[in-house]
Amino acid sequence: MNDSFEVHAARTGVNLGAMRREGRILLIGCAPPSELARLGLEPSAVEWVLLTHHHRNVAEGLGELVALGAKPAVPEAERVLFERAHERWANDAFRIHAYHYHPSTRTLREDVPVAHGLTHGERFLWRGAAIECLATPGPSSGGMSFLIREADTTRAFVGELICGGGKLRDFHLLQGRRPVKDGELMEYHGFGERASDVVRSLETVMAHNPTELVPSAGSIVRRPAGAAAALRSRVESCMRSYHSISACRWHFPGAWPDAPDVIADLRKRCRPLPKWVVEIGGTSRLVMAADRSGLLIDCAGDVPERIAAMRADGRLGRVEELWITHYHDDHVQHVNVLREREGCSVLAHHTMDAILRSPESYCLPCLDPNPIVPDRVTEHAESWMWHDMKLTAFDLQGQTLYDAALLVERGSERVLFVGDSFTPGGLDDYCAQNRNLLGKRIGFDRSLALLEDLGPDVLLVNEHVPGAFVFSSAEVREMRRVLDERRRLFAELLDWDDPNFGLDPLWVRLEPYYRKAPAGKPVEWAVCIHNHSATDRRFRVELRVPKGWRAVRGAASLKLSGGRQGRAALSAIPDAETRGRCVIGLSVSIERRMLGDIAEAIVDLA
Repeated sequence: MNDSFEVHAARTGVNLGAMRREGRILLIGCAPPSELARLGLEPSAVEWVLLTHHHRNVAEGLGELVALGAKPAVPEAERVLFERAHERWANDAFRIHAYHYHPSTRTLREDVPVAHGLTHGERFLWRGAAIECLATPGPSSGGMSFLIREADTTRAFVGELICGGGKLRDFHLLQGRRPVKDGELMEYHGFGERASDVVRSLETVMAHNPTELVPSAGSIVRRPAGAAAALRSRVESCMRSYHSISACRWHFPGAWPDAPDVIADLRKRCRPLPKWVVEIGGTSRLVMAADRSGLLIDCAGDVPERIAAMRADGRLGRVEELWITHYHDDHVQHVNVLREREGCSVLAHHTMDAILRSPESYCLPCLDPNPIVPDRVTEHAESWMWHDMKLTAFDLQGQTLYDAALLVERGSERVLFVGDSFTPGGLDDYCAQNRNLLGKRIGFDRSLALLEDLGPDVLLVNEHVPGAFVFSSAEVREMRRVLDERRRLFAELLDWDDPNFGLDPLWVRLEPYYRKAPAGKPVEWAVCIHNHSATDRRFRVELRVPKGWRAVRGAASLKLSGGRQGRAALSAIPDAETRGRCVIGLSVSIERRMLGDIAEAIVDLA
């Protein structure tokens, strides 16, 4: 076997570097043994596998290669995510009451032993060849890039820092933190905060004058300087657009250099509440009828105790109804408690009915695991009378896709309870994991269209904001214009035919996400796919089951029209002896584009 270095596009969707020397092979990236054999690479000859980061969609087949004698070398900063992946999955903080999203759920599903941890500036020597290691955080906190020089070519393997010419693939991986005055903007509020890490990491790579950038997936970049400059410009444009109408301008004034502190101007949008709306505390508001009957909006924290105190001193009669604006834990934590105490009816909109009834079927932010069964489920634009007030429920794809708004009208006064979807600063789309979609009449554009229809005199109530606030017609039009521009900007940045694929972490998912099941019995899931494309697409999915499992209905193919959603049934069966927590993976492709194992489900076997 002659000494050589080649770059292959594996059918698993990964770009694979293969160095051959003295009859042995070093891989940068990974692919299953069957795929290596197809590429003319003898799996048993693989001596080392170098990985830029810990995501399993770029490490498929690693365990099989280790069993054949290969030795993994991974970033030391992420070593634990390879060797003790099970610990990451055992900690339910990533799916229950989750406000942080790293390490990613794309972590390996099973432990893999590591032979060597790589550090920044290290020169990894293999059979006379030197590979330079650079710390390049981005979508992955401990990510690295590898430089290989031969003759007049310097190839940089850069993981997910870029995908083709100046583009990125999955922007939702870039939730991050930022220091702010008197504290920190945590990952939940940090939309795109890791994008600046990506830009800086690419600059670190570019300082070594690479002639080619080889991303984990996507086309090889033959003009690195132009691609890196284009990526930086596109990222900055997208983030400026986001910052310009972000609710965080209210919550964290002056947090970003391109969004100065304008809190004084934003306060001009604030208005007092009508006397019949009471700020009872926390994230709840109380609507009071003339006879002191109550309609409560959301219930968490010490609100049940506050209700009891108001009843005891005669300020409040019975709470008759409880309306839920959205599923987040800080809004629903004590809904069941209050219903039991007050005997009130729980009202919820159809957009959140399923997640309230079965919260652990989802992997979403701020999830309270306790099921809530609504007494009544409302539909879009459904109206009814409560005492002397007219109530109307509306779909509201706002802060979360699973959201709703309630309009309460009493005489000439109108109040729209919007959950957390707006503040005087703008849109609460600061967490991509909430599924904020871009496009005409979807996501926040649809929510703003509702505000246009209701008119500028309706008072908006976000329970995290004292009082109420309003937007003028011109302000609503401007926010819609910015969203339209933002969709165009993200379309230029993201390597998809529709940017929502790169913004929506759950366009493909397994449902239920978490369940308990008896060992030895079949386990079933629905694979749920949202085709964000404007055109028809065929999707193929295949289960990746752990040791001790056997796929029964292990694959499915769905053809979905543009903008449509679809479901297919999958199933697998564990051995009767298998116990404990198991992680089931899902490999996905769109037409001929392989995306790898990018979704998963959790099963606790007893």
